[in-house]
Formats: sequence, C-alpha cells, structure tokens
Amino acid sequence: MVLEQEIPEFAAWIGPALLAFLQAAGLAALAAALFTWLVQAVAYGPLPAGDRVYRGTLAGLADIARPSARRIWALARLAIQESLRRNVLVVLAVFALVVLFAGWFLDPAAVEPARLYIGFILGATNLLVCTVVLVLAVFSLPADIKSRAIQTVTTKPVRMAEIVLGRIVGFSVVGTCLLAAMGLAGWAFVVRSVQHSHDVAAVDMAEVRGDDGQVTGFEGRTSLAMGHRHRVVLDADGRGTAENVQGHSHAVTVVPGPAGTRYDVGSPEGLLEARRPLHGTLRWLDREGKPSTKGISVGAEWAYRQYMEGGSGAAAIWTFAGVTKERFPEQSFPKGLPLEMTVRVFRTHKGDIEQGIHGTIQLRNPSSSLRSVAMPIVAKEKSIEVLWIPRRINTVREDGQLEEVDLFTDLVADGRVEVWLQCLETGQYYGVAQADFYLRAGEGSFLFNYAKSCLGIWLSMLVVCSMGVMFSTFLSGPVALLGAISTLLIGQFRDFIARLFESQVSGDATIVPGGGPIESLVRLATQESITLPWEPTPAAQVIKALDTVLLVPMRLLAGIFPSLATLGTDDFVAAGFDIPGALVGVHVLEALGYAAAFFVVGVFCLKAREVAS
Repeated sequence: MVLEQEIPEFAAWIGPALLAFLQAAGLAALAAALFTWLVQAVAYGPLPAGDRVYRGTLAGLADIARPSARRIWALARLAIQESLRRNVLVVLAVFALVVLFAGWFLDPAAVEPARLYIGFILGATNLLVCTVVLVLAVFSLPADIKSRAIQTVTTKPVRMAEIVLGRIVGFSVVGTCLLAAMGLAGWAFVVRSVQHSHDVAAVDMAEVRGDDGQVTGFEGRTSLAMGHRHRVVLDADGRGTAENVQGHSHAVTVVPGPAGTRYDVGSPEGLLEARRPLHGTLRWLDREGKPSTKGISVGAEWAYRQYMEGGSGAAAIWTFAGVTKERFPEQSFPKGLPLEMTVRVFRTHKGDIEQGIHGTIQLRNPSSSLRSVAMPIVAKEKSIEVLWIPRRINTVREDGQLEEVDLFTDLVADGRVEVWLQCLETGQYYGVAQADFYLRAGEGSFLFNYAKSCLGIWLSMLVVCSMGVMFSTFLSGPVALLGAISTLLIGQFRDFIARLFESQVSGDATIVPGGGPIESLVRLATQESITLPWEPTPAAQVIKALDTVLLVPMRLLAGIFPSLATLGTDDFVAAGFDIPGALVGVHVLEALGYAAAFFVVGVFCLKAREVAS
C-alpha cells in the first residue's frame, strides 16, 4: 500500500491542528467582518456600518449559543419528510442495479480481485451517498425561500441557527440511512464475490520421493476457478497449502476414505484481511556501500519509490522499533517474525521475467552489528511476499563461522532490529519505499475495518451536507451546487499544493517535479520534461522566485478547503490493512471542524439575508 505521508500520532497531531484551525477561523472571521463593514460603509457610512456589524455579530452568536433540541429535531423531521417526498430512496434501486451488473464488468481473474471489488463498492457508495445528500442540501432552502414556505417557519419562535442545524441534521440522517443500507449490501457483495473453492484430483497430484525412495511429500495443482489455479505442495502427512496466487492461498489436507483418497481445499486465505503493520524507518547505501540520502532515480515522474543497483554494495535498510517477545509471542507467531514486503523491479535487460529478480534479506543488530546469514528472496511484481524470520537463526561470526543465536536476545537491541535488502543481479534494480517493508504485528477484523471505512464515507457526507446547506443560505440552488462542487474540486488539490509549496521552498524537485505555475507553463510551451532540472540562469531564478510568491497565497487558501480524499480510507481496506485508530480520530475531528465552520457561516449568511417578502 502506498503511504506518501506518515500516519500522525493523535496526541502529536491534535495540538498543532487545533491551533491551525483557530488561526484559520480567526483570519476568516476577521476577513468576513472587514468585507461586511466595507459593504455597509458604502451604504450607511463608516460608523453606522461598524455598529451594524457589531450588532449582527452579537445576534448571530446569541442564536448559536442558545439552540433548542426540540426545535432542531422538528426541523430535521421536516427535512427528512421533504427528502422522502423527493423519492430519495430511488438511489437504493440505482445502487442495487450497480451491484447486480457489476459482475459483468469486474474481472474475477484480476491480479488482486479483493482490491478490485472493495474499491468499486466503497467508491460507488461514497459517490452515491455524497451526491444525493449534496443535491438535497443545496436545493432545499432556496426552494422554500422561493415558494415563501420559509415564512411559515420564521414567524415561529425559531432561531436561524436552528433552521440551519435542523437541515444539516435531517439530511445527515437521510444520508446515514442510505449509507447503512448500501454498506451492508456492499459488504455482502464483496464477501460473496471473492469466495470460491478449488478441487484437487488424485490424478493431478504426484508423489515426491527422497534419495532413499521414501515418500516425502506430494505436489500438484488445483482445478481452475475464477481464472486461476494454485500449485499445491503437501508434506508426507498430507498437509500443506496451495501456493499464493492473486493475493491468497488455500489450506489443503489429504482425507483418506473407503472410496479412495480425496483432497480437502479450504476457503481462500489472505483476501479479506485487516493486517496491523509495524513500520520502520528507511535509509540507503549507495553502490559503494556508503550512506546516501536516497536511492537511484530511474526516470519515473512519481518519485515515491527509490531504486538500488543490483550486484553492488547498494542496500535499503529498515530500522524497526518495538520488536519484543511480548509483542510477538511464540503462541501467536510460532514461525518467528512475519516480514511482509513489496519490491518493484526495474530491468535494464529483459532476462527471464517469470523467474523474477534475485536478492537477499539480512538482519543486523543496530548496536553490535551482528548479522544473520543472507536469506534469499525473488522479487515478483505486484504481490506481497512473506518471509518468516525464525526465532533461532544462523549468524556470521567475525571469523566467518556460522553460529545459531536467539533472534530476540542477540539480533534485537532495545526493541530495535535492522533489515537489509540487496539486489544480487547486475544490471537490474530493486525499487522500494519506506512503507513497502513491515512486520505483521497482528490481525484485525475485516468487518470492523470495513465499518471504519464506512465511517469515513459518513464523515465525507457530513462535510458535503453542511457545505451544501451553507451555500444554500445565500445562493440559489443551481449556483449553490456549482459553488459546492467547485469547493470540493479545489480541496482535492489541497495536499498537492502543500507539497508543491514545500518543493518550491526547499528546492527539492523530487517532491513535486515540474516546478510552480509559471515554470510548468514554460515547460508545457517548450515541451520540456518535468524531470529535467533547470540550469540556474537569471531567467530561471526569476521564474522560480515569482512561483514562490504565487504559491504563498495559494498555500494559505488551500488549507481552508476540505479534501474528501483525505477522509477516505478505502485504500486501507482494499489493500488489506487495518485502519489505525489514530487516523480515525484525526478524520473525525477534521470533519467535525469543517461541519462546525460551515454551520456558523450558514447561520450568519441566513441571518443577513432578507427572507420575508
């Protein structure tokens, strides 16, 4: 799974995030007050304008500070009834049709079928729920104002804050019900779609005999199912596994009977998982074996993964912390430490593609530099390989002799251990990122993980709903819809603008290649590759300086817009990783912060608007 940014610890995130939120809210409030004063000053003069802004601010804060739960729920019920009158439940029929016909277009023989099905279902659910709630939110209030139905409400003892909050709550309830129905149906669809079984016929299995002629095991293959087969390897007792294909395997057991021997193939293992990884920190050695800040670039525009040259002293070194016997007890991890890895390959010559590229894994003690023997691996594209590091492992002494030691006692120092990766084949390259190697520290529940991803969809729906209601307080329905969609589109580029600003200020073009707006325009006009560095000419320096000036306000404004992409966690579920609780907490507070801000803005906008005839 790609992790371009490290997952923040909640305790370390909350303080700076809260401070940034208060600063942004304060600046936005000050800018809004200044703009309102300028508008009022043109019509009434400076002093009366200040008085009107002051009184309006106090009245709006009073509305927000004293809401009535009964009136809010009454208005929410009206919003729910309005949604039902608009036949909002039709979206469930649309979702049902999408699910029914999805099997025609989703290939079960894909390399990672679980990722395909999960990504499709969560993506479709997110799109439908957020779209329906946004349409309801932006057209409801303008329609009431146009038909003068809002007068029936405003003549009652109802505050403007209760009108805005009532609609947010009502439409959120509708979205929650839709999400619950779609989420349950989607979960059943995913589970049913990936479940399959294979048969193993006796004629497809062959005995494996040792030098003494004794049977040491069995080898063969399974039947074809969902576009794939498995190679089966069993021990002499008739127990083993069907090797990993398309991200999963099966347990296989020989069952003797009066009618002959048959083979029992279990359900797929590894498709619907919630792995809990323990990530390490990555550093590099160059081809001479000397420390380097990064690996080799092979010319790819996306610099997420760096590469190392094969047949040289180049290495990628991960340092893992918190590796203890208590965290990896022998009862739960009888084979040792499960090291899971994803290694990309860049070939300078074709070779035998099906055989992969050979390399080695070594463990080293970060304090004593004691190293284990090199464990061979074969890098295969687009698959997660598992290497079990035994608890008793051979190490190389200073005199070159092998000595068996205890993994946790001799190779782990204060909970830290180093994992070295090297490529053996000259002219070939291994490509890795920090998140590509991890120790599998446990397993969560897939159903609970799926529910946490649905919570992310609910948070996106809450942000969209509150934003739609906010725009509807001062714009007509179509214009409010356009404004909400534009805001969401700008928010999708929030992280990109932040990384672009960091790249421009630091001068590190590998963060975002291509430069700022002006430099990108020049490269586009001259058809120059974004990976080629510019010579430090006076013209180039002027362009880079202007880009930096332009990016400062862009960086400040981009932080205000919500990014639904950051709230989505479907990548975790599709890749089979447990969604960290800290990340859920970050997303919850971020969504609530945006919803609260949109609510406050909506209250002041509605209060400033003349709704009476």
